[in-house]
Amino acid sequence: MNDLAAELWSAIVNGFLVIVYYCADHILVIAIAITVTLFAAYTPREQRVWAAGAAVLAILASFAAPMPVRVLLLVMAVSGWVAQFLEKYNRPAQRWNTIRGLMLYALAGLGYVAVIDSGMLNTTSLTNPMLAQASGYINTILTIAMFVIPLGFLVMLAQSITALPPAPGSPEELITKARTRGKN
Repeated sequence: MNDLAAELWSAIVNGFLVIVYYCADHILVIAIAITVTLFAAYTPREQRVWAAGAAVLAILASFAAPMPVRVLLLVMAVSGWVAQFLEKYNRPAQRWNTIRGLMLYALAGLGYVAVIDSGMLNTTSLTNPMLAQASGYINTILTIAMFVIPLGFLVMLAQSITALPPAPGSPEELITKARTRGKN
């Protein structure tokens, strides 16, 4: 009976360790999944379908794409949350910028994986040296694009947050003040 209990306990501990090791190995994917799922959950109804689609694409890209894409997707998702908290004037537009940025980068990441895994850019199988050289150039351009797209997204977020100078009071107070011409 003690052997059976020891084996059962060992199986439970081993199963738990498998889950822990899997989670540790995929911590970026889990963090992306949590971030984009919460983003989709807190999105207004009119943008929720698009946010959910962007979340699904981001999770798929984080599983399939190589390492820089995972890290940069997480940076984009977290910066989208930060932009939501910093934005004072047009949060729906800011949210939409994040949704479309995540969606476009996830699609670019999935396309990058498709091109790399298809073998089209495999320079060793090409017998024509011009095609091999062109393949190397295209591979370089695609790799650079995987870093430039998130950088452009972050610049766009920073620009939209800092487009208007800080004003005294909240936007609601400014609108009320303008409509009542300063009279309460």
